[in-house]
Amino acid sequence: MNNKMGAVILAAGTASRMGKQKLLLPLAGKPLLSHVLSTVRRFPWGDCIAIIGEPESELAALCQAEGIRAVYNAQRQLGQASSISLALQQLAPEVDGIMFLLGDQPLVSFELLEELLTQFEQAASRKAIIVPCFQGERHSPVIFGSFWRPRLAGLSGDTGGRQILRDNPSPIVEVNWPEKSVFYDADTWEEYQKLVVEQKGL
Repeated sequence: MNNKMGAVILAAGTASRMGKQKLLLPLAGKPLLSHVLSTVRRFPWGDCIAIIGEPESELAALCQAEGIRAVYNAQRQLGQASSISLALQQLAPEVDGIMFLLGDQPLVSFELLEELLTQFEQAASRKAIIVPCFQGERHSPVIFGSFWRPRLAGLSGDTGGRQILRDNPSPIVEVNWPEKSVFYDADTWEEYQKLVVEQKGL
């Protein structure tokens, strides 16, 4: 890949369904968030940031350990759109596209990210939107070409970029992926337990 791509790790959620800070829960000997960070840092991004919440010092330390810049979102209660907006304010303006990743998706693989980036390069358009799918269902991470930056900055609430996807089907490139586990997240304690079991089987 070229180094004109940006990466944003969304790690400022309030974990209301879990009832505790899920990104610090252990998985294979390190916090959930560290798995995503360590995978992301293997690529030569043009710019890469993590948008974090509380506990700020602990989450920032995890980012620092992986050499990824952390930005604290004091408005995280307003939903995921506030993190996206903050990320776009902080991210280098010259990137061709931006990959948005979820901090609670620890099994996301190098191979998946590599394929998404390859598809974006092949699309050769800053309007391209690259979305991975498993059996017809769309998941994260998603790449938005830089054309969508103003639209992303204008989002509100907790919907993320889903509204843009719904309203603009033509530039979307769906990437079918054979493994469901890379998309597992940890919104609830039951989902976290499933992650633990799945990771042991890898």
